[in-house]
Amino acid sequence: MPTIHSSSSSPTLVMSDIVSYDTLNDSQRPEARKKPIPARWRPPSSFFPRLIFHTMCFCLTFHSNLDFMWEIFREPNGWENFHTLYLTQINQLSTVQGLVLTTVAVFISTPPPLKQIDYTADGPYTLLSESLVFSLFGLLLQLFTSVVGQSYQKQTTFKALKRNRWRFLCHIIVLSIPVYIFGISLLLLIFAISVTGFLSSSTSARIFTAATFAVLSMCLFVSILPSPFFSGLRHLLRKMLWRTTDSVDDDDDDDDELDKEHSEKEAGSLV
Repeated sequence: MPTIHSSSSSPTLVMSDIVSYDTLNDSQRPEARKKPIPARWRPPSSFFPRLIFHTMCFCLTFHSNLDFMWEIFREPNGWENFHTLYLTQINQLSTVQGLVLTTVAVFISTPPPLKQIDYTADGPYTLLSESLVFSLFGLLLQLFTSVVGQSYQKQTTFKALKRNRWRFLCHIIVLSIPVYIFGISLLLLIFAISVTGFLSSSTSARIFTAATFAVLSMCLFVSILPSPFFSGLRHLLRKMLWRTTDSVDDDDDDDDELDKEHSEKEAGSLV
């Protein structure tokens, strides 16, 4: 019951005694905790499936698990926003991929200006040819992803993918293939230029190529130190060595975890 404090004027009711803490929304409580990741998104309990799961997560997302994606997709518009940002970056990647394709085509179609630096030799020319092939397929896949990417944003797609960890990882593979193909084409172009410099008959060309390659490699290594790559690799090695058990896989509440949370947030916003 509320406490009445006597005073010379009139009794006063303490507001904290009138409004019960139980009437507050769950999202407003300090001790409200986020819902855990569903069992079907957690690593498998067996060693080899768990090893494959952690390796795929690290290669595709630079994280050892899917916890961070669950934090994104648990938001009401997390799935849509994720794919909207992805499609924007794919369109930007297509522009850069076109520049790589143009550069490779120029190297292949024109003779070298100096005989000492011959990029039409067997090694550099093979690398340039492979870079051209990967650039063409990269543009094709990026165009395909941009066209069908609108269907990925639908909640029906997410409801079908979230029921199985492997099905969701296959979707991430589809999204990652254009990015990996772009990286391969760019690396082949860089290796072709580097091999051309190292195989040059000019001593100064070999020295400058080695110095440039060493400096750029060091800058690249330092630039990725703050990235999730190293932290993800550390967590990957740690989690592959320890057994992670799943909850009961037939728990029906896991399938509707996001739907219930989204409904609660929408109801709270309307209030």
